[in-house]
Amino acid sequence: MKQTPKFVTKLFAAIDGYADIKAKDEQRALSLTRSARDIIKPIIEQHNGVWMHEKNGEIFANFKLPEDAVNCAVAIQRKMSDHPDENLRIGIHTGDIKSGIGTGDIVASKIAVSAARSGICISGKVYASIQNTTDITAEYLEDVKPEGVEHPVSVYALAGEGLNEPEAVDSNNNHTDKQRTKPSIAVLPFVNMSADPEQEYFCDGMAEEIINALTHIEDLRVIARTSTFYFKGKDVKVQDIGKELDVETVLEGSVRKAGNKLRITAQLINISDVSHLWSEKYDRELEDVFAIQDEISLAIVEALKVKLLKQEEEAVIKRHTENTEAYKLYLKGNYYYQMLTIKGFDKAIECFEQAIKKDPNYALAYTGLASVYWMRSYYGNVPPNEAYTGAKEYAKKALEIDNTLAEAHASLGIINMNYDWNWKAAEREFKQALQLNPNSALTHIQYSSLLTITERHKEAISEAKQAQELDPLSSFINALVGNAFYYARQYDRAIEELQMTLTMNPNYFLAHYFLGLAYRGKSMIGEEIAKHEKAVDLSGGDPLMIAALATAYYESGKKEKTEKLFDSLKQMSKYEYVHPICFYLIHKVRGDQDQAYEWVERACNEHDSFLPWVRVEPLDRDRIPDEPRYKALLKKAGLPED
Repeated sequence: MKQTPKFVTKLFAAIDGYADIKAKDEQRALSLTRSARDIIKPIIEQHNGVWMHEKNGEIFANFKLPEDAVNCAVAIQRKMSDHPDENLRIGIHTGDIKSGIGTGDIVASKIAVSAARSGICISGKVYASIQNTTDITAEYLEDVKPEGVEHPVSVYALAGEGLNEPEAVDSNNNHTDKQRTKPSIAVLPFVNMSADPEQEYFCDGMAEEIINALTHIEDLRVIARTSTFYFKGKDVKVQDIGKELDVETVLEGSVRKAGNKLRITAQLINISDVSHLWSEKYDRELEDVFAIQDEISLAIVEALKVKLLKQEEEAVIKRHTENTEAYKLYLKGNYYYQMLTIKGFDKAIECFEQAIKKDPNYALAYTGLASVYWMRSYYGNVPPNEAYTGAKEYAKKALEIDNTLAEAHASLGIINMNYDWNWKAAEREFKQALQLNPNSALTHIQYSSLLTITERHKEAISEAKQAQELDPLSSFINALVGNAFYYARQYDRAIEELQMTLTMNPNYFLAHYFLGLAYRGKSMIGEEIAKHEKAVDLSGGDPLMIAALATAYYESGKKEKTEKLFDSLKQMSKYEYVHPICFYLIHKVRGDQDQAYEWVERACNEHDSFLPWVRVEPLDRDRIPDEPRYKALLKKAGLPED
């Protein structure tokens, strides 16, 4: 007799509408059951599965490996396409099952309910196991809460030949096929064919400007820069890129720049058959670069048969400057900004300021300065009072010149959220930015952060998922998706997302940090410490990472290690800015109540951007205490209740 392993993958298949069929015609229902068994049982056995039992149009099977179960389900549905009268919904889940019908069966059957007719849905655990071992793609649908299961389970729908397309989810987690019917495109970085390697920034900028133009079109799904630039310099087939990014078309091109002469080639490729939907070569003067970008963008729209609204067309061909020198400086500033280093920020500021000297009405250059200034508070340890004051000045200046600039509205949203602590104003700015640029993955994830801070977790997760769909290879966005689940107290789901992030980028310190927090939520102190140690190492000793590790050490009884880290933070604060919240966290875990209060007071006075996050921390031991003196302090600082 075959033994059921402790950890097995459960496959559940149900004949769609079986109860109604049986009520009307019991013989037909029995016939459908026999037919399904005759078709499915051999396929299950061919894929190393164990047929468990069937009942009332429902079939249960066990597999040792998740990929076997998924491949089996796909084979079943493709075979069932020859039997159009028999539609199966299939759900797959990996769980801890001892015998018979257990939790895994319940979860698998619940997941199957989310599947389209003749569709397959899998849990997040299964998705995490197969995403790098099969060629099958999947799309996040929703979280479900099966009866008797402690935490919600994430559900993904499989897509592929012979399978029903999954339904997307809107901001209210309602199913809609809108996203799936949108044309989709990834714009790859243009290859530098110039003799001068210094022109790399210009080539990157060309691709980025086309991406930015296309993101204003609501009925076109445009993959963000971070994900498309992941393939820069890599020998990857365009079909594989399209598959990885889940898009129908890819734009690739090259730039050769010699003095004032430009040669630009571009081709739009249909991923399904690698045919060219459109291609063109431009031999022009540098001054024609704006016209070339417009022509490429409009050619893409025409080739994809996307209908433009008037305001969308205006946004696509909008020119923010006619000064090519200012434009080149702006592209160079963006190039340095993307490095996310102190040296890069300094160079970016220099370039943006020079661009403004060339064209004082160049609104995008002011927006670039706003972004650099507030980002320096995160990556450069610049005091918030300095970083955000400058950012606000530049963002407002940009909007004075052009109030339709989505990037400037998004920057004001960040400033209102992180510094002014004005939730209503922040939400207004984020919504305005998304109305102007619905494909901005960065704005979606920023808005998700606001929703988390205001404890609207379901909406926060939905926004984070939209960002992830638009920028699937961004370590930053994927890590923040996990963080959204952490703050929603869905620790298992957070762990799944963060482990997937580390599969893509094992050295991303922020993912290790968030994963440590999720392990803390599960009271897995050893795993928490290991992840926080990694975060400290990979970040080069970021103060917040050090504070998190110090508190974990203290809670595990390693108090000497806590004191060493505490001393290192004190020394660090003598020559660079350390957010007050870092000291608060350590004093709080040590039980130094008066000192902890003093550091919260400093955090209020300095508008520490980490304070709103600690205020809504899921774990009470880290949260700002619900005491009168703290309440009065936060109220005085202007932190709203919701």
